[in-house]
Amino acid sequence: MVDRSSNQDAGHHLDLVHEVQPAPEESSRGADSAAAQGTPGNPRPFLGIQFRCCQTYGRIYRNDERTAYRGGCPKCGSRVEVPIGNGGTNQRFFSAG
Repeated sequence: MVDRSSNQDAGHHLDLVHEVQPAPEESSRGADSAAAQGTPGNPRPFLGIQFRCCQTYGRIYRNDERTAYRGGCPKCGSRVEVPIGNGGTNQRFFSAG
């Protein structure tokens, strides 16, 4: 049996929002690097991929050069690359493998 009398917040939802401050060496790299890493309010760009090879979902992230999204199946590691270019699509979710 669990004694809940010692914890007044037991069973309540907590709001755990906090500000993330960059380390001094990160702030000298500039905004482009911060956007590539992702920050609260400015998440790292990704594509959602349904990997047919293992029937699983994963995310692939934009490379530092901003020329492609690269990643792999979370189960088998099968690699996928989606180039970024003119005449592309605004879709964010795809199937691969």
